[in-house]
Amino acid sequence: MDALKKLSEEASRCAKCGTCLLNCPLYPETLLEQNSSRGKLSLIESLAQGEITATRRLSDILSQCLICNTCGEGCPNQVKTEETFLNARRELCSRRGLPLPKKFIFRYILNSLRIVPALLKAGSLIQGIVFKRIPSESGLRLRFSLPLIDKRRFIPALPKKFFKESYPAVVTAPREKMKIAYFAGCATNYIFPGSGYAAMNILNRHGVSVVIPEKQVCCGLMAFGSGDWKSSRKMALQNIEAFEKNEVEYIVTTCASCGAALKKYYPMLFEDAGDDVKQRVARFSNRIIDISDFLINKVRVLEQPVKLTSDISNNTNRKIRVTYHDPCHLHRSQGISKPPRELLKSIPGFEFVEMENAGTCCGMGGSFNITHYDLSLKILDKKLESLKKSGAQILVTGCMGCMLQFMDGIYQKGMDVKVMHLAEVLD
Repeated sequence: MDALKKLSEEASRCAKCGTCLLNCPLYPETLLEQNSSRGKLSLIESLAQGEITATRRLSDILSQCLICNTCGEGCPNQVKTEETFLNARRELCSRRGLPLPKKFIFRYILNSLRIVPALLKAGSLIQGIVFKRIPSESGLRLRFSLPLIDKRRFIPALPKKFFKESYPAVVTAPREKMKIAYFAGCATNYIFPGSGYAAMNILNRHGVSVVIPEKQVCCGLMAFGSGDWKSSRKMALQNIEAFEKNEVEYIVTTCASCGAALKKYYPMLFEDAGDDVKQRVARFSNRIIDISDFLINKVRVLEQPVKLTSDISNNTNRKIRVTYHDPCHLHRSQGISKPPRELLKSIPGFEFVEMENAGTCCGMGGSFNITHYDLSLKILDKKLESLKKSGAQILVTGCMGCMLQFMDGIYQKGMDVKVMHLAEVLD
């Protein structure tokens, strides 16, 4: 009852002014009131007060949100929209349960140290049968239809060797100045290991030794965002246990979404826990830091020269034009926007250009991109127009989900732009 009261009180603070209609990346694409924040808040208030029931239709409506928190950021009444939507999804999940596929994945796959690597290792071996290779960025396309995967979608090829297979438990810097722990995350480990390799190279070069806890698992963000807090809590506790054995001051992340989960959402997951558990979670979450923030403010790399690598250089005197996309989970969730730009501006041979609307959502939204693919691409179209106007040759970001989204859209539009993680560019 306390949870319902909290939902009702927060939702009722909405003044129905419509400011969120201007800020929301989704509403302009549908012009449906239910896709605005004020529309969802009205429905949540009615649910909390018992005026409507937890129907499948209501679940579908609340799933049509990117949780980008653009509405909350611009709300004149400072309604905690992101928190309210996530709590409402939790309430619906507790009443209706999860769809069987999600339940199976969240509760039996993602928190396993053996099943995920085994499945993806098998996938890397048979991907040539299920997918056909396309010429751009070693990507793949489906040969035939599969559930939940659109045949238009660009899919990065799975690597033969995953990130965590490439390193020992401790990667010691030649001239160690400090030691940190690294949370790799699923996408870095299984899809974009190159960003992880780059992060290790940069950190080691600057005297930072890196501990990579073997028993870390998925951050649990997809389960959390779907309302399955039970599964997310289990993964959170596994990660906390894996990292708390290491006496390091910082836990560095290279994926904005993972960073937001570990730093912002873990404390939210355990709001109702006992003081001992909350303190344990806080000790973990307070150590989380994005690699851009870490390099600028802890390692102070700008006091040291940065050289351009030969594989990026175009072997001419012309500078390479690069732009940056702010991931929602970095810019809004963690308040980090300046450090990545400072790093990019410091690289010789690069011309940094600010993209229009760099801070607006790209439309990925985790599982939103899977369940509402066409809407997701419509939102991305505006970002791609801004990217095209910038004239950038390289789009840089700090979120694996955003990388996947831009790779997909750039391929489908036939644009000649390379998508790279910040760490890859710096390396």
